Amino acid sequence: MKNAIISYNNSNNLGDYIQSIAAKNFFKKEPVLIDRESLVNYNYDKVKIIMNGWFMENPENWPPSDKIIPLFISFHINPTAEKKILTKKGINYLRKFEPIGCRDNYTKKLLNKVNIKAYFTGCLTLTLNKKKYINKSIKNDVLIISVFERLLPSSINYEINFKLILNLIKIPFKYFLYKKGMRNILKNISSNRDVKHISQIIKKKESINQKYILAENQLKEIANSNLVITSRIHSALPAIAFGVPVVFLNDGLDHINHFSRIDGLNLFFKSINSSELSNIDIEKIILKKNHLDFSKLMIEKIKDFINK
Repeated sequence: MKNAIISYNNSNNLGDYIQSIAAKNFFKKEPVLIDRESLVNYNYDKVKIIMNGWFMENPENWPPSDKIIPLFISFHINPTAEKKILTKKGINYLRKFEPIGCRDNYTKKLLNKVNIKAYFTGCLTLTLNKKKYINKSIKNDVLIISVFERLLPSSINYEINFKLILNLIKIPFKYFLYKKGMRNILKNISSNRDVKHISQIIKKKESINQKYILAENQLKEIANSNLVITSRIHSALPAIAFGVPVVFLNDGLDHINHFSRIDGLNLFFKSINSSELSNIDIEKIILKKNHLDFSKLMIEKIKDFINK
């Protein structure tokens, strides 16, 4: 039986592809790529799949095809999708593959409420191996990745007048919060340290293959840094896996869709608001190693699944 991983045909977020890479690294041969939103439509030879990541944009497409044999590990249910995923049919599907390994405590508690056995695994990106991404030509000191991007104004829906008005009102305030947060970061970093800014968001249209290349490059940037400052969990967690100290800035993550994703994951890194930066010594961030047991457990479970 062939192996497969979750892929993303339409995502512009390198974090999605980093999660896929974490799964892909377990296979010697190239796995089949199956788009997360089209799992229900898969109708080829049976495959084993590592079912990890954020679910999902189109929950009406749940559950997946019965030709897909899943290992649920590092699995997150988006709060806005939970009602459509946890229908009677969806619940019965998940019960067939208990226990469900959950990326966060929010998903674990959600599944437990409907009597599905579940446990916390953390994110599969915690299993990434630094040796694979060492690059002597990259020498970053402080790497700032996509901080406060959710504070920036999003695209405006001109079809709904009420939302249009609210968005227009919020734009100046969001820019103010973004600039204030950036000032707080820079004034708390020693002037003798080199700072590099990169983004986790893909700015232009790219092929799927190019997106994976960009994600691999991002992992190399993280692995060859001395400190990572970010507001993206899939930049923070690879850094933890690579032994790179992290400061996670949680500005703009107040909505349940955001804070549900870090419930439990924030045990692995320093998570603060930018206004609290003056209260810590950013030069002396202690690297936590409490992820190692979770990483070991995920590696063991995936290897057992593949070798069955």
